[in-house]
Amino acid sequence: MDKYFDEGLKNVKENILQIASIVEGSIITALGALKTVDVDKAKTIREIDRKIDKMEIALEEQCIELIARHQPVGADLRFLIGAIKMNNDMERMGDHAVNISDCVNSLAGQPNISSISTIWSMADAAIKMLKESVDSFVTNDPVKAQKVCEQDDIVDEMKNDTIRLLLARMIEEPEKIGAATQYALVARNLERIADLATNICEDVIYIAQARVIKHHAEDALKDNSK
Repeated sequence: MDKYFDEGLKNVKENILQIASIVEGSIITALGALKTVDVDKAKTIREIDRKIDKMEIALEEQCIELIARHQPVGADLRFLIGAIKMNNDMERMGDHAVNISDCVNSLAGQPNISSISTIWSMADAAIKMLKESVDSFVTNDPVKAQKVCEQDDIVDEMKNDTIRLLLARMIEEPEKIGAATQYALVARNLERIADLATNICEDVIYIAQARVIKHHAEDALKDNSK
């Protein structure tokens, strides 16, 4: 029985890596479409998202079946619960790639707006956070997960800088308000991707160390104990 359970856990990890790879590709494709305002490329994102949705459902069912059949406890149970939550977070990342592709469609025909460099810095940071969050989950590395969590504030500040730049651009060139608004939406979606990568890492820390750092739970417990 243990052999089958171990094989099931291994298969869950493999499926998580597969979904993560497709989600990452979807985000990169959406950003590539944004860079050149390529509407045809942007249209491919919805098809990829449908594939991600199907894979999310299959992986969730796989995890639930392992829990029901083998009734794991401790770290194994935390892993499977974390896998279900991570699975959902990655599906939501795919949704944000769709949102970015929708921005590309809205930008088509709009007056051209000069590049906002912070958008691409945000994109690089968010994709790196996604990669490292998945790696920390698969390798059960809470130290790496903690480092990813610490990057979230940096991405938030990048988003704030981007919004400030876009607001200035709107004032200087009112005819480009529509285009600037779409780039602001892109920045918001990149911020959410980084937030979801942080969620994954918070779950990694819970799985590995049984510590809840989400919503500063540890700080709250310390305050209550005083």
